[in-house]
Amino acid sequence: MLQNDRYTPGWVTFVAARHFRTRRHEKGHTASVLSITGIAVGVMTLVTVLAVMNGFQLSTIQDILEVNSYHLRFYELDEQRAQMLERQAATTAVQAVVPFVDLETIARGHFERPRGVLLRAVPEDVMLRDRGLRRQLSMQQGSFELDEEGSVVIGSELARAMGVRVGDTVWFVHLGGEQFDVRAPQETALTVTGIFRTGTLEFDQSWGFISLDAVRERFAADEFPTWGLKLRDRFADQRMESHLRSALNLQPGQVESWRSYNRALFSALRVEKTMLMVLVGLIFLVVGVNIFQSLRRSVVERTEEIATLKALGAPPRALQAVFVFEGVMIGFIGAGIGTVLGLLISQNINTAFALAEVAILTGQELLGTLLVPLGIGFGAEFSLFSPQHFYIDQVPAEVLLPETVGVFLFAVGSAVAAALAASRRVARITPAEVLRHE
Repeated sequence: MLQNDRYTPGWVTFVAARHFRTRRHEKGHTASVLSITGIAVGVMTLVTVLAVMNGFQLSTIQDILEVNSYHLRFYELDEQRAQMLERQAATTAVQAVVPFVDLETIARGHFERPRGVLLRAVPEDVMLRDRGLRRQLSMQQGSFELDEEGSVVIGSELARAMGVRVGDTVWFVHLGGEQFDVRAPQETALTVTGIFRTGTLEFDQSWGFISLDAVRERFAADEFPTWGLKLRDRFADQRMESHLRSALNLQPGQVESWRSYNRALFSALRVEKTMLMVLVGLIFLVVGVNIFQSLRRSVVERTEEIATLKALGAPPRALQAVFVFEGVMIGFIGAGIGTVLGLLISQNINTAFALAEVAILTGQELLGTLLVPLGIGFGAEFSLFSPQHFYIDQVPAEVLLPETVGVFLFAVGSAVAAALAASRRVARITPAEVLRHE
């Protein structure tokens, strides 16, 4: 007799494993295989989608922080405070301190159509000061030289749109300052000494760099420069902000963190990621319903076995644990397979796209050959992520361990929840009524 007050987990796992391996009366292992496949596909899809989204988002964030916003920005610092801030560059926590001035301009090259350009004035030795900027800027032509009189370095897409190359002249009109006159705008001619590419379209098509001296000499701008500070650990920005606010005796609004400066963009990225996770996560809802129906049918098919075990003294909770354990096995097997496949695809995402393109092109050629007698043909060119349509050379992917573990546990949890719901029917089975009809 089995004890009513306790049960040995060994026989529960033995019965659950036996149920899992035993063929069903009607469909064999089809239900279990479909459940495992559904979970595996859901986990694989979600892991891959999150990795690709992380790759795009992290590369975008990296470009924004290294090229544009910095980790901390300081406004309207007098000479004494600016010198104190520059001394912070000697500390181990600070990577770079750079003064800069942003100018909104209209640029005109060989093509007559003007372009809106943001000119950022930086020190001539900015590449030595700021290694992060040096990593993000890939020079396509020329070099990042601002020490020549009237030199400018522009983005690759901006150069293409204006039809200019290294050595050509570009005319700029500054849209600000007291001397700006709409009726008679003054143009400033600058010579292109370098063309860069960051991989972010916004910077490549509408940004340029000039020296701080050119701001005063060419554009007659005398405003205080903004000071950008980069940390070795960007997540230490709040602690550093509090320290410098006190050390420099700054007023409210004179210092801003990258979190607040890019709040709108980062919030949009977070919402986009959350909504995509919810939509892809609906796969687990469908799989959970499938597992629930499968295990519920299993309970009905094994009513006689359950009644016999109850008559021998097995408590209802132990019998429920049998079916819950079966759901756990389905969840772990499916989530394990899906996680491994998702990680493999994520780490080789560009190879996967290349293979998909080859398969589609092969099928297209075969179909075109079969339809030649009908006079129907297909174009030979096809690319999932062609640089002609997307501003990327390759698809980035970044796997984050906490997210991967979370997806795995969520998949297992959905299977366990479905098994718990299906196993509740076990408690309603009465051994006397079942065995009376046998």
